[in-house]
This record gives sequence, C-alpha cells and structure tokens, in this order.
Amino acid sequence: MEWCLRRAADVLITDVKLPGQVDGWQIAERCREHDPELRVIYATGFSPSAPRPVSGSLLLQKPYDPEQIVRAVRQVTGSPSP
Repeated sequence: MEWCLRRAADVLITDVKLPGQVDGWQIAERCREHDPELRVIYATGFSPSAPRPVSGSLLLQKPYDPEQIVRAVRQVTGSPSP
C-alpha cells in the first residue's frame, strides 16, 4: 500500500491470490482510492470468485507469455501496437 502512495503508475499488475490477508482485488481497490484512473491487470491461475467489474481493468488467465502482458498493458492504456 505504501507503493500506491509514493509512486505514480499507469498500470498496476497484481495476482488475484496473494499470501497474507490482502488479495489483489483489495490492493487494487485501495490503490484506486488514491488514483481512480489507475488501470489494473489482474493475473490468476485460479480465482474462487468472479472478477469484479472495474472500469479500466482486465483479467489475465495464467499461464501466459510475456507478449500477452504487453498486449494487456496496451489494451488497458489504449496504446497502439507497434
């Protein structure tokens, strides 16, 4: 959470399931409290719950290759492909 307060980012990429008591959904929600326009890419190999409908977000299913991350970032930011 400290990262969200100190850094400006165009995209947050987080796994849905994380060790500890905070999951990727909660991290994104908290970061978006400080930056409502923050785009979020959720990565998951298994998610016990359906994706939360959040504007500017995308769910990326594992396993994925590096090019899929690049395409996902371009998609959520509206950046053109090279």
